[in-house]
Order: sequence, then C-alpha cells, then structure tokens
Amino acid sequence: MHNDPPMIGSLIEASTPLTYTGYLLAFVAATAACLGAAWRARSVPSPETRQALTWFFSGSAVWAGAYVGFLLVGSALEKHLFYQLSLIVGFSVVFAWLWFCSAYSGRGLHRSRKVQQFAIAVYVIVTALKVTNPLHGLYYGLEPAGGGPTGGAFGLVVTHETLYWVVMAVAYALSAAGYLMIFEFLLEAEAKVLPLGMLTGLTALPAVFSVIGHVEPALLDITHEPLGVAVFAVGLLFAYETQFSVVQLTGSVGEPNLTIGREGRIRGLGGGIKETVPPLSEEDLGRPLTETLPGLGETIRRGEPAWRAGFEKGEAQECREDRAMTAPTQSDASVRPAEHYRYFRVIQTSLGQGMDTQTVVLSDITEQKHRERELRESERRFQAMLNDPNILAGVLAPDGTFQKVNDTALGYIEATRADVLGRPFWETPWWDTENRSAVREKVERVAEGEYVRFEAEHVTPDGEARTVTGIMRPVTGEEGEVVSIFVTARDITERKRKARRLKEAKEQAELSKLEAEEASRMKSAMLANMSHEIRTPLTGIIGFAEAIGDEIDGDGGVAHFADLIEDSGRRLLDTLDAVLNLSKLEAGQMTLESRPIDLADQAQQVAREFAAEADDSGLALEVEAEEAGARADEGGLQIVLQNLLSNAIKYTEEGTVQVRTYREDGEAVLQIEDTGIGMDPAVAESLFEPFRQGSEGLSREYEGTGIGLAVTKKATEQMGGSIDVETEKGEGSTFTARLPAADRKAKRSATDPNEKKTGRSDRVGG
Repeated sequence: MHNDPPMIGSLIEASTPLTYTGYLLAFVAATAACLGAAWRARSVPSPETRQALTWFFSGSAVWAGAYVGFLLVGSALEKHLFYQLSLIVGFSVVFAWLWFCSAYSGRGLHRSRKVQQFAIAVYVIVTALKVTNPLHGLYYGLEPAGGGPTGGAFGLVVTHETLYWVVMAVAYALSAAGYLMIFEFLLEAEAKVLPLGMLTGLTALPAVFSVIGHVEPALLDITHEPLGVAVFAVGLLFAYETQFSVVQLTGSVGEPNLTIGREGRIRGLGGGIKETVPPLSEEDLGRPLTETLPGLGETIRRGEPAWRAGFEKGEAQECREDRAMTAPTQSDASVRPAEHYRYFRVIQTSLGQGMDTQTVVLSDITEQKHRERELRESERRFQAMLNDPNILAGVLAPDGTFQKVNDTALGYIEATRADVLGRPFWETPWWDTENRSAVREKVERVAEGEYVRFEAEHVTPDGEARTVTGIMRPVTGEEGEVVSIFVTARDITERKRKARRLKEAKEQAELSKLEAEEASRMKSAMLANMSHEIRTPLTGIIGFAEAIGDEIDGDGGVAHFADLIEDSGRRLLDTLDAVLNLSKLEAGQMTLESRPIDLADQAQQVAREFAAEADDSGLALEVEAEEAGARADEGGLQIVLQNLLSNAIKYTEEGTVQVRTYREDGEAVLQIEDTGIGMDPAVAESLFEPFRQGSEGLSREYEGTGIGLAVTKKATEQMGGSIDVETEKGEGSTFTARLPAADRKAKRSATDPNEKKTGRSDRVGG
C-alpha cells in the first residue's frame, strides 16, 4: 500500500482520445471492482476482519473514483480538489491495510487504545499538511501545462515536494509492517505463502507503469497507484475466500484443527495437526476427509463427540470411538491396549453464513480418558472392597467426614450408618479418645496427597481386644486435587496371635537348644572326669587278666575265665573311647586339623592291625590301594578306618572284607565292603545315629553299643567329607567315605617311607 499517488513532476503532454479513454475506463473499472469487493467482504465471518476489509476496499474505491473525477472535470480547481481527495483517501487505505493485517493475524494491535490514538494523530497531521498545501507549498504543486488552457484531461503539471516523499516513505514502511504480520502468521500456521507473495508483487506494478509512462509515450506520465491497489484489493479478496480465510481460522486456533470445504474435502491444516495426526500432510489438501481419515469422517458424519485414533510407527490407524467404546472399525486393526489409543474431542464450527465450510478442532483428551478409565477401575475396586466381607472400607471427604461405609466396618463396632456418616473419621466409635488426635493428623496428611498406613488396637463392644491394619489413599480429580479419601482395613488379630505364638516357640526352641548345649557340655565334662577314674582300674584289670593267662598253662577253667576277663575289659575300654570321642566331637572339643595325608598308606596300616582278627575269624582281608591323597586329620582318619574295619569283621561270618582307596570327581574315596549279614536298607541311615544298630534289644545277635558309626560320621563330616552305606540283608554292606582330595604329593606314613602305593592290590593275613 502506498501513501500518495507517486506522480512524476513533469509535463503531461496532450494525449490521444484513445489513450484518454483507456485510462478513464481503467479507473472506472478499478472503482467498480473495489466497490464489488467491499460488498463481498460483508460475508466475511470474523467481525474485525470484515470491517477492515470493507474499509480497505471502500477506501480503494474512493481513491480510484477520485481519479475518475480528476479525468472527467475540466477546470483546474476541480482537478485540484479531486487530487486532494485522492491524497487524503489514499493515505487512509494504509491504516485500513494495517487494521486488516492485525485482525487477520490475531495480534490485536488494532484494539490497542494507544495504537489507535497514535494512528489517528499521524493521519490527522498528514491530512492537515495536505489540506494546507496551498499555504506552504511543501507537499506538492499544480500548474497549468505550458501555459495552455486550464481545461482538458491532462492539462496540469504536478510537482512533488519534500513532505510528499517523507509521507510516502512512512506509508511504504507501514505497509511493509503489515506484510510482515501476514507472512509470519502464514508461516506459523504452516500455510502456503505463494498467494500472498504474488499479491505483494502486484503492488510493484504502479511504480513499473509510472516509470514506463515517464520514458515511453505508450503510457501516460500519470500515477497508476489506484489501479495497482484495485488489482491488489480484488486479488486479496479472492485469496482470502480461497485460502486466507481458512488459514486465519486454523492458524488462530491453538489446538490441532483442519478446515473442510465443499464435498467434504480438506482445505486447511492448522494448530500443529500434522504432528498430532501423523498421516496428514500438505498432500492431503483437496482430498476427501473420508479417504484420508475415514475414522474421523465417520465420527463427524454420526455427530459423535469424540474420536479414538491409534497411531503406530508414524502411520495412523484410525478407529472410531462410539458411546459404547467399541473396538476399532478398521478391518485390519488388531486389538491393542487402551493406552495405545489417543482420544480427541471433535468440535465443529462454521466459517460464516452462506459458506459451505467448517473447521474441525481436535482437542486431545487422552489424559482425561485415561483418568476416567483409572477412576472407573478405582470405583470398581472400591465397590469390590465394599462388598468384601473381610475388608473394612469407607470413603471420607477431604475434610475427613464419613461419606460411605460398608457393612463389615459397621458390624465391627456394632454401629449403624447414622452413627458415623457425616461425622469426622477420628470421632467415630472405631477410635478411643487418646488416639483421635493421631488419626486426625493422618487424615490431614492424606488430604495433602500422601498415602498413610496405620495399625490400631480396638476393643469390641463385648470387650475383646482386636488389631486392625489398613491404608488411607487419596483419590484425586482431573486437576490433581484430592476429592476424597479411601480407607480400607483388615482384622489381623489372628495373624498377630500366630506371630506371637511363633515367636514364643522360637524363643522356647532357642532356650531348649541352649539347655541341650549346656547339658552336652556337662556330659562331656563328666565323661572327661570319669575317663581317668574308669580307664586306670580297667587297664589294671586287663593287665592282670593277661598275666593270669600267661601263668596258667592249658585250657583249664582259670585260663578260660582269664581270657573272658581280658576280652570284656578290652571291649569296655573300646566303648569308653568311643563314648568319649563322640562326646568330644559333639561338643566341639576334638580338634581335627585337615592336612595332606596318604589315604592308601593309612588304609594299609590299619588293615595290617586287623589282619590277625580277620584271620582268627576265617575271613580274607584284601586291600586295593590306589594313590589317593586326602586332606584329613590323621587321628580322625584312624577313627574312621578302625570303626569301619572293626564293624566289617564283626558282622561277617565268612567270606571277604575288602578295603579300597581311589580318587573320583576330585575326592579321595575310602571304601570298605564285606560279605557279611547286611541289613534292611530301610534302617541303614539310622545306623549313623548314636546307640543305633541293625538289631536292637535284649535278643540282638551281635555285641556293640551302636556308637562307632556315629563317631565315624561325625569325624568324617568335621574333616569336610561324607559317608554313606549300601546294604542288603544277607548280602553284605559297603561303606563309602569321601574326603577332600589333596595334591599328588600327600604326606606318607613314617613307618614305611619307601613303599610304593600306586596300583597295589594285597591280601592281608591268612
């Protein structure tokens, strides 16, 4: 938009009637076009935009009409008046343009009181300068052409002075500011700016025509500004109806929106809808909505308030949300969780009367839908708790007053709803006086959004003390505010009692354990004290029996009784040793230090010690000693070997006793197998318990105390090993002891340091 007609200060030569007629018709057409545009602008729906366009088009019509009068009148005075009118009205068109730009882009500058006052002041000052130009001559000059007649169409010379160029520069600057507002708005609305760019180019046409008219006789050296403004005005109206009106509405709405024109085709996209609805792009402009987004199209057709859409991997799979929240309508849509959908409230608005166009605003209500679903789920859980006979449940207002309560809670204190509803929670019969302040403090914390657990003791109306535990949960609204408090509790009296009984039982078991350990220590101490008192006379008895047997020759009765005394004494001494060893092992008083030891060598030594006994029993004692270094205590290993060999010989009437040593799976293995009486496998494991035997009672066939195997097991385990037995009654038994393996250079017995132990199989004794 320009301020004043940029008339070149030069002589306008006489023109042909054809040229004159052409200019006259052009200005008449411009006037008519602007008047028609002003009439058409009355249908623009936005009041402020409508008023601005009407002023802009009407002012442009008057401006062009002033030139029609300038061409038609004959006297210089009349031409001067029409020229003054064109100057005054032309400058007002600039402010109409700025008004339109501000209203269209939604800036609101035109509504600012200060801006209005400033614009009026500028316009009044400039108009005053123009009107008073005959007095000061600083704006323009009009003189007859070449001293010729004053009449005619172009019989004046117009000269532009300094103020004219200053005002024109201001007008161009203000017009450019309006263009910037429009361009920025179109860019923010992601609209095409080419139409506005083309319209902007039209404003340069008057200057081009004026330059041509100054150098070429084909055009008159006269201002063409009103013609350019008229073309711009008509183009602006056309662009507004086809695009700008759509962009204005879609761009001014903050939420995602699209404009739908005739036949349901998409005319505009705004509010960032292309990011919100991934399938949409500029390529969809002009396409039917039912093809681009069939789900949304169906929602609009049915007049439903909300649209449910599922987007996946940048592609949209629309799905319609009806009142029953049914499944997606698309045939290939898979069932997906509700949180994978987005929900939009659909708002439809019309652009104006007589225009078959509407804008659809999509308000994202996904979070609201999720909250509604969570609220429904919470209500469902709450209702389930209200119906649960094992849960005490109720609902409080944020101030703590009771709103709802279930029958279980009422029955717990034998109260009615009238006794509790409407009363503060802490003043209900569930709480005694001394606990009310603490309960109130908890309710106030929950009202601030905190979850609070509680446990309390209650005395029922019949005087029974009961314990309940529960939680107070805040229930929040859409804005995150606490709208109610959900209270649930359970009676845990029986659980408390069971826990108390369990604790008492554990304490009693611990006490019993301590007492047993003390008794064991006392037993060990007693046995240790008795050891000397028993062992000394017993050793003497055995020695005297040996002496008597040596002094008496033959098989007489005295010699026989001496042998019996000696055998019984030795058996009693072995029993005493076994009892003492067991007591020490159980009490932890026997220290077994594991170190590398030659298991094969130890087995050979013990086998030689029992060779005579096996020979006397008519048994074959065989040793298969492969290299097997073990980590064990030598004394502990002697206990294991002696007890196992002694038992094998004792319970084998005929056949063989075999002793084996070898390495297996990183362990040193000692195995003693006999062909003796064996036993029932069902009682085999009990053999390792103290004082247990394969046959028990007064009628047992074999002598023994049942301590040896218990000592053997204890010793093996304390050396980090294990022992087990395989047996079958009448078939024999195999005892296998496994000990941690040592390296290949295990310590060998000092009795035979040079004997090779690898791969040896020997028969010991008869």
